[in-house]
Amino acid sequence: MKRNVVRVLTVMAVLAAGSAVAATPAVASDTPGDICVTNQSTWLRDQPWGNVLRTLSPGRGFRVHSIYGGSDIQTWYYGHGAEAPGQDGWIPAANCDW
Repeated sequence: MKRNVVRVLTVMAVLAAGSAVAATPAVASDTPGDICVTNQSTWLRDQPWGNVLRTLSPGRGFRVHSIYGGSDIQTWYYGHGAEAPGQDGWIPAANCDW
């Protein structure tokens, strides 16, 4: 009896862990734009080099709506992260992997 209870609890724990992972969104909203994945903790800013709005977690999706910069200046992506699909902002392109 004791072994059966342990087995049931183990199976339930594994299923719960799997459900939690599957329920976590890997990408941002359904609005148009390409999706990259943040490769480190990334500050979402109100403008390139501007004020920090929030921190985006590494390994999460970021939907890119537009791009700023290039060549001799740092490139920035405008869009939103999976953690806050309603809050758009800017992140350095170097913090996003395709």
